[in-house]
Amino acid sequence: MPAPRPPQSPRRPLKKPTPERLANVALYYLARYAATESSLRRVLENRVRRAAMQDAAFAADREAQAALAQAIDRLVEQHKASGVINDEAFAAMKVGSLRRTGRSARRITQTLAMKGIKVDATGRALASYEQDEGGDQEMKAALFLAKKKKLGRFAPPLPHTMEAALLSKQKNKEVAMMARAGFSFDVIRKVLETDIEEDEE
Repeated sequence: MPAPRPPQSPRRPLKKPTPERLANVALYYLARYAATESSLRRVLENRVRRAAMQDAAFAADREAQAALAQAIDRLVEQHKASGVINDEAFAAMKVGSLRRTGRSARRITQTLAMKGIKVDATGRALASYEQDEGGDQEMKAALFLAKKKKLGRFAPPLPHTMEAALLSKQKNKEVAMMARAGFSFDVIRKVLETDIEEDEE
């Protein structure tokens, strides 16, 4: 018979946020993570929101809520001015790492948008990376993905006796995988060295 689990101690309520406590939360977060303006703001607003969920009086205190909203604005601007938060530098760093793992420009743009990076900042980072690294980086990323997933020219040889319908199904599966990764059909054609029916576009 398994031993009974010890009773869990109740979660301690969050300390009521103050501008000073939010400043400490920001410093702790920025010391551990590469942050964007959006991510820092989200962390600070979540701290206020969680405290409000636990304390109805705090949630109803409009003056305190307004003061904390202003404090969050000041903290974000302060860390932007100091250079600790720099969305352009964050985008450049992420573009490099994502390109090296076979990510398409479209997928990178979507990923960074979810982190609060504006499309034009990502576009500049992609263009800068292309210029620094040389060559067609979209094609290089697509080739990396195809090799990793063993698609097209990188796939094991198929039996010569395989039926045409099965070959077509395999080709369509590979095309769909590359398309879901965000690559254009023109790039997919070149990487997989195959024709793609117009109605697939």
